[in-house]
Formats: sequence, structure tokens, C-alpha cells
Amino acid sequence: MEDSPLVRKMYGLAFPKREHELTAVENGRIALTAIAESQQPYDLILLDLCMPDMDGVEFIRAIRSNRGLARIPIVLTTAEPEGSDLMSQAKALGVAAVVRKPWKPRELRDVVRTILHKPVG
Repeated sequence: MEDSPLVRKMYGLAFPKREHELTAVENGRIALTAIAESQQPYDLILLDLCMPDMDGVEFIRAIRSNRGLARIPIVLTTAEPEGSDLMSQAKALGVAAVVRKPWKPRELRDVVRTILHKPVG
């Protein structure tokens, strides 16, 4: 989830369609609807913390409170400062990784590959 159209486009360039199917949305409420209506389970969520309508922490809380979705790994892609309240709350709710903006496509792909290839435990 990313409110910036440019960054959503960058996600598409970072992850070729032959490797990953992406659903790019601009806020948490739309993402929750997309996840609920999807015929396929989501393997991972890329999430910006600062978004309109529903910030990243609110979104993480919603995902973690749903038994069927709680195990989906979440990767923060954010410029939010490390010690900020928002970042601390997000980490406390459980995120798989944090990738700092501006990120490089290879860096983001490497993090996603590592997470998706971890054994479920």
C-alpha cells in the first residue's frame, strides 16, 4: 500500500509480472477490501506507514486482528524516522522487515525473496 502513484509504479517495475502478481492500492481501507475480496491469498504486504484515511499502524492492527490474515508478512517501505512513535508502534505489532525510502528495486526484491523463502514456523 502506497499513497504515491509514482512509488506504486516503482513497485511494478521492481517486481516483474512473471515473478509476482501485485495489487497496488493507495490506502489501507482499499487494501483491506482488496484482500477480503481476493480469490487468492496474499503472500506479503508492502506498506507505507504514512497514508491518508488509514495510516500503516491502523492497517497492521486490522490485519493482525483477523485470524485468517494475521500471518501475512508485512514489509514497511517508509521514510518514517526510526525512533518515531509511528515506527515504534508498527514494529511492536510485528513487521517482517523495514526498507527505507528511497529504496532501490534490487534491495526491495532481496528483502521480499528472503521473507518469502523463510520456512513457516
